[in-house]
Amino acid sequence: MKQQKTPSDVPRDAVGRYLAEAMQGSGARAVALAGEEGSLLGGAGGVEGDDDLALLAALGAGCADKVAGYAELDELVDAVAGGEDFYATRLTVCDRTVYLASIGARVPQQKKVAAELGKILAPVLSA
Repeated sequence: MKQQKTPSDVPRDAVGRYLAEAMQGSGARAVALAGEEGSLLGGAGGVEGDDDLALLAALGAGCADKVAGYAELDELVDAVAGGEDFYATRLTVCDRTVYLASIGARVPQQKKVAAELGKILAPVLSA
């Protein structure tokens, strides 16, 4: 008998697959989606694993709303991005704020990305 995935695993996998598709051709090396508190909702790309994606997600949440420079935060971003460009954007998905972070390039068509993520995450975010 197949082992069933928990409900929280299914959206993370679907978010990861969608983000992998959305970043194709953009020049982005990695992308992560964070919830309002900075927790990883899903990600894709050339980082070492879920821990690195979780760090990328948390940095995205911290940097998207950044008002002033913080040297320690800038140093952490540089370390995670490995000298590549780092992008962080606030999106609204299912009337909630989420954060999209990427390394290497900005993920294009972010309104479309937000709409598609809304379809994937509606069962979770509406609960």
